[in-house]
Amino acid sequence: MPTGRNTIPLHKLEETTADGFVLKILPHKHELTEEEELHFGAHRDDHYIFFLVHKGKSRGMADFHEFVLNGSSLFFILPGQVHQYMYSSKNTAGWFLAIDAGLIPDEFRVVLEDPLLFIRPVNPDPQCMEQMGRCLGLAYDLDQPSAAGFSKRAVYSILTSFVAMVANVYAQQKAMPVGKPSRPQVILRDFRALLTREYKQQKSPADYAGALHLSLSYLNEAVKEVTGFTVSHWIQQEVMLEAKRLLYHSSCTVKEIAYELGYEDPTYFSRLFKKTVGKTPGDFREQYRK
Repeated sequence: MPTGRNTIPLHKLEETTADGFVLKILPHKHELTEEEELHFGAHRDDHYIFFLVHKGKSRGMADFHEFVLNGSSLFFILPGQVHQYMYSSKNTAGWFLAIDAGLIPDEFRVVLEDPLLFIRPVNPDPQCMEQMGRCLGLAYDLDQPSAAGFSKRAVYSILTSFVAMVANVYAQQKAMPVGKPSRPQVILRDFRALLTREYKQQKSPADYAGALHLSLSYLNEAVKEVTGFTVSHWIQQEVMLEAKRLLYHSSCTVKEIAYELGYEDPTYFSRLFKKTVGKTPGDFREQYRK
């Protein structure tokens, strides 16, 4: 449920660990305590989150889509996605991995960050689930305080292998090519990374082309080749997604949200929101808070 706060909390991995990852065995809990609600309520992370669930049932929300992990399930959450955890059955067993995006090779991020990929829980075959579970189990065993030598380097290599398997599962779900990313895919990845940082300040496609040292026509051509949509489309989508997040998860007024997103004219922002989303900001807030 939305709260009365004016910001959506951001959890930074560096505040938890200096290793760039946190690997945990999923706890056998059900309803969250009041303290956990404060921490695990609607928030965003600056890192990837992976869930590998072997049994039990868990439920949550990620950017207005409910996700249910039931039995043998695999799921991940991208950096910046607003999500919250709501329920986990008492018999839940599996793995939780938080990992810095910088530790994930580009060819895997191209798959996981594809804007056309509908991120949903998937149910890999039993052999794949067993392999991924063994992979995380080995990393967990090596990452103990008593471990010495090159164990940390080994852990990073194993976690990279796990992410490779995840990317492969999702690539197969979408029939995506696996391997070294093409030039347009690399451009799209760089554009998306820049967009997530600058969408509040920069709304012009030409600004993004200039920042990437590309002509606007070439940037548009590359982005459209991979996604089917123009640079302008993705700028607008990024802005409107954040607007929806703030309308639902915060108590900011429409005017405050417009200013937060870089619009000096709240009326123009409201018209753009209605044109893009199909309803006014007020109607959207009312509908989703029912």
